[in-house]
Amino acid sequence: MTVSSPSSAARLRTFGLLTLLILVSTTLGCAFGEIRIGDPFDRQLTFDESQRRYTVLVRFSEFQKAKEFVAEDHRAEFVKTMKSLEDARFTDFESESVELDKDKQAATVQVTYTIYTPSLPYEVEVGETQVWSRDGISNHWKVVSTFEGLSQFAAN
Repeated sequence: MTVSSPSSAARLRTFGLLTLLILVSTTLGCAFGEIRIGDPFDRQLTFDESQRRYTVLVRFSEFQKAKEFVAEDHRAEFVKTMKSLEDARFTDFESESVELDKDKQAATVQVTYTIYTPSLPYEVEVGETQVWSRDGISNHWKVVSTFEGLSQFAAN
């Protein structure tokens, strides 16, 4: 008859509890999104949050707030472009699926806004190509946008 010593039973119980703790924390991490080793206090926005917030700010003509998501060296161009849309009313937008690069450092999203001006009774679609990037594993995503269809809008 073999009798286990209390110390080996305690070690086995401790090992089992640690294994259970790791399993539960991993499961909860996956269930609630992502585990952010570089930002455990969730101070920065994920890509999805950044992209959605920026697009909604543009949609509601909050261009000054939206420019905070734009890469610093492209902000002046963004503000100049948005100045041509000061009188525009955005009625809707649609985002296509995200194209993420293999290193997960850059993403491209095509967005189509439906807009009109109070002086024109019909809507015009304007396309935006959003190219998002980040440094390293941080969630500090910045966008460089190009708009298509503004000349058509301006001509109306």
